[in-house]
Order: sequence, then C-alpha cells, then structure tokens
Amino acid sequence: MAKLKWARWGLGAAATTVVAVMLGLLLAPRPVDVDVETVRIGAIADSVADQGVARVREAYIVAAPVSGRLQRVDLHVGDRVAAGSTLVARIRPASADLLDPRSRAQAQAAIAAAQAAVAAAAAEQDRFAAEARKADADLARVRTLAAKGFAARQALDAAEAQARAARAAVRSAAAQFGVRRSELAAAGSALLGPEAQDGRAVPVPSPASGYVTRVLQESERTVAMGAPLVEIADQSGLEAAIEFLTQDAVRIREGMHAELYDWGGQGSIPAIVRRVEPQGFTKVSALGVEEQRVLVLLQFEGSPVSWSRIGPGYRVWGRVFLRQEAKAVKAPLGALVRADGGWAVFRIGEGRARLTPVAVGAMTDREAEIRSGLKGGDRVIVFPSDKVVDGVRVRARAS
Repeated sequence: MAKLKWARWGLGAAATTVVAVMLGLLLAPRPVDVDVETVRIGAIADSVADQGVARVREAYIVAAPVSGRLQRVDLHVGDRVAAGSTLVARIRPASADLLDPRSRAQAQAAIAAAQAAVAAAAAEQDRFAAEARKADADLARVRTLAAKGFAARQALDAAEAQARAARAAVRSAAAQFGVRRSELAAAGSALLGPEAQDGRAVPVPSPASGYVTRVLQESERTVAMGAPLVEIADQSGLEAAIEFLTQDAVRIREGMHAELYDWGGQGSIPAIVRRVEPQGFTKVSALGVEEQRVLVLLQFEGSPVSWSRIGPGYRVWGRVFLRQEAKAVKAPLGALVRADGGWAVFRIGEGRARLTPVAVGAMTDREAEIRSGLKGGDRVIVFPSDKVVDGVRVRARAS
C-alpha cells in the first residue's frame, strides 16, 4: 500500500510539473517577428534633388531688318538651319494703302496743281532764257563799240554784269523747274495702289546653325523693323533649369557635379552646375503652399547622343551632389526612428532589440550615412512596428 501511495504522489507531481511548464510556455511573451537588414560599407552621396525643365542656353531671335511685307515663312518647328545659307524669311517693300474717293480726289487735285506749277516754271525758264540771249547780244555790241573807242569802259562793265545776271537767272529757273517736276512725281505717287509695287524682296538669312524652336510670324503680313520672326536654337548647348528650394540652393556651388534622371530615357545624364541665380521667386506648390525657390542651371555633359530626344521645355529631375563619401557606414533608411529629438535604430543584440542612438550624415531615398553608433555587419530592424521596444525579444522574419 505504501508503494502504491508513493506512486500516486509521483504521478501527481509529474502531472503538476507538466501543467506548470505548459502554462509557462503559453503565458511567456513571444518574440516579435521583424524585418532585418545588415549595415553595409559603401559609397554614398549627400545630394539635393528637385524638378525643372530643359532649355537651350543660347537662343537666337531673328528679327525683321527692314519694315515691309513679310512673305509666308516656309520653316516649321524642328527644321534644321545653317548659318548664312538658310533663308529664314523674305520681306518685300510695304504696299501702298487703298484710296477712298475723297483721298483720291485730293490726290488728283494735288497732281493738277503740280502740273500747273511745272508749266509756270517752264514758262519762267523760257522768259529768263530770252532775257539771257538779249543780254548776251547787248554785251557783244558793247564790246564791238568799246573796241572802236565808241563806248565807255563803264558801259562795257554794266553789259557784262547784266549778261552774268541773266545767265544766273536761267540756272535758277531750271532748278525751279526740276523742283516742280519732282513735286509732280510725288503727287502722282499718291495714286499708286498695291498693284504698282514691284520692289525686290530683302532676304533674311539664319544667324546661327541649329533648329527652329518657335515660328513667331508664319503668315504673310506687314511687319515693322525689329519685329521677331523665328527663334533658332542649338541643341548642343542644352541645359536644365531646376527649381530648388532656397534652403537647398544655398548649399549648391557652381562647378558641383550633378545628374538628370527620370527624364523618360534610359539611365541618367551627367551634368555640372553652371550657375545658381541670385534672385529667388515665389511659387505655389500643388498643396497651395507658397515656396521660395531659386533657379539652378545644370549644363549637360557627355555625348549629345544621350540626350538627343530631349528638347526645350521637357520636364526633367535634377540632382546635385553636395558631398560624396567612398567608404561610408550605410543603414537602410527605413531603420531610422526618432528618439529624444534625434535619430536612433533598433539594433539586434542577443536576440533582443536594442535602441541605439546614431548620428546621421548624408541621406538618399533608400539609405542613410551613419557617422556614429553602428559599424559594418550590424543587423538592424527595418520599419519597426509599435510592438518593437527597447529590450523586447525579436525574431527575424523569413524572407
């Protein structure tokens, strides 16, 4: 009986132990499943990026060199032109305006008056010519008499002066006759209509080689001197005007390396910062927020073939590299969390999450430079949930 009693006591103790162990396992906190990545050593760059548009650095506006009637421009956007040999436009002399009946009657009356003035000038010229002939004849007679001693020297001098005055009067009358004929021609030109225009067209050659980006005047019309006709650009001088926020633009310097991406083609296009414009401007964002921005000009580099499909006005994204580090400690951007006003990560140590403060340097869209707090090979939790706290047991989720 004693043995049976001890056996019962043993079985009860064993059952109690099993139940306690099972309850302990059921009530014990389970490890939190997390996504884990490894801290790596590699190159990283501190950069700023924003969007803008492509444009040509040098654009030429071809203007009308003279006033006149512009013939229809045969060039179209995208046409290639060569400096000096391609004619951009032709300009003929401006046509006369059509006359209404009142203006025509006034012009005809002016012509009649001019014709009468011409007739009067011709008659005046004939009168002075007759007086000059008479003065020459009188001078000849006085000279003959003076040679024979029958005329005084004073009479000879008076005859010579009279003859010179008569000849001068003839020349003056001839000049007045020419003036009246010119006035008649001017009065007659007022009656000339558009059908009387026969002037030669003035050719306007291209000042530079490139292609046409805008046709500002295409149809035939009357233009004034200096009126813009066509815009010509050289694609080899393509650049990008990127609108950076002012707080990013103050960190950019001329000569920094840059690149253009998300432009629609394969890969990125190397570029260099040509200029940071000193004047900012206000722009309203898509959310309705006023932002202060600055234009940063990025000059394309490399072979023009790589950006041959980009034209002025195309939307591009630009990235300027402020600083580049060849051997940096890099952690996934999703591992960073905010702690005590700074950055921290959950590093895995001995199966538990350890909240570790870190100093962050350059940041990209995927990685962050860790200047202190981590080393290469450390494992960190990416996108930790609210269940992950300092010291909690964690378990790497199967990928």
